[in-house]
Amino acid sequence: MKRFVAFILVALVGWNLLLTIQLYQIKQDRSIKFPTEGTVDPNVQQASVEITSDVTKLVEKSENSVVTISSYQDNRLLGSGSGAIYKVKDKIVYIITNNHVVEKAEAATVAFANGKSEKAEIVGTDVLTDLAVLKVKVDFDAKPFVTGDSSLCKKGEYVIAMGSPLGIEYQGSVSGGLISGLNRRMELDTDNDGVSDWDLNVMQTDAAINPGNSGGPLINMAGQLIGINSMKISAEEVEGFGFALPINEVMPIVSQLEANGRVVRPILGISITPLYGLTSIERFYYGIHTSKDEGLYIIKVAANSPASKAGIREGDILLKLDDKDIQTMKQFRQYLYSKKVGDEVIVTYEHKGKTKEKTVILE
Repeated sequence: MKRFVAFILVALVGWNLLLTIQLYQIKQDRSIKFPTEGTVDPNVQQASVEITSDVTKLVEKSENSVVTISSYQDNRLLGSGSGAIYKVKDKIVYIITNNHVVEKAEAATVAFANGKSEKAEIVGTDVLTDLAVLKVKVDFDAKPFVTGDSSLCKKGEYVIAMGSPLGIEYQGSVSGGLISGLNRRMELDTDNDGVSDWDLNVMQTDAAINPGNSGGPLINMAGQLIGINSMKISAEEVEGFGFALPINEVMPIVSQLEANGRVVRPILGISITPLYGLTSIERFYYGIHTSKDEGLYIIKVAANSPASKAGIREGDILLKLDDKDIQTMKQFRQYLYSKKVGDEVIVTYEHKGKTKEKTVILE
């Protein structure tokens, strides 16, 4: 009996010792898997890295060449847009933007990336190309963009759009994307009559362009200005359809705006309306007695104009310029404006039922 009791005591002591050892191991495991608050798990690696890439360097290099433009009428804010500095001379900063940013403005201000804001002079505007030039006198060093060659742009090339979408509170916003297409044609209705007056040649991009980005720069990965962001297609079923004016077509217009305040285009000296689609009431209103649908009816001829000097008269029907058939106002403008003042154009027209040709010197 004594031996049995002794055996039981030894067994209990051994079991208690085993439990003590296991409890100690559990506490050790918990101290590793569940560290107390404020301690760092030695098995977890932490690092602090400052990310720098070609894109961030490009943005840092370019942001001081981008401005925000606010337009005013009767001391009331009309709206805002963006602009790109293309030239600096004797502390005078020259800026490209869109015509529709300042179209109805009596005054404009330019906000720079350094936080300074100055009143701007609207040097010139052009409705057909939707371009405008502003200049500002500053007391600090401003940096212009280097203009690139938009003819070298390729579909699929990565580009960056910069500007102030939705207003100055988002000044300096950056978006990136690809050149989605080249040599796209966008119709422009300059007088809001529902009829296209002009076609713009544009680059298509999926970089985000929103209201307020208008007039801002489209930049290639060399940091060069290759386009002026101008418009987008906005619809529920559409995403990433933005358009920029190629810089190669922008700069000749900018040079004229800077020099003359407007683009000097040749004139023929006639007021016209297309015959196709005219109702009988419209024909009566214009005094048109022909049933023809081809050509442009000449409503008026300005005195001492090139057309007048060539013997073209009211009531004649314009059929061709050189060898190009002319059926619409847009065709007329685009062909005429492809010429320069002093160029000769062969005008084919109908006078009292007879077809005539006259060589006209454009003024």
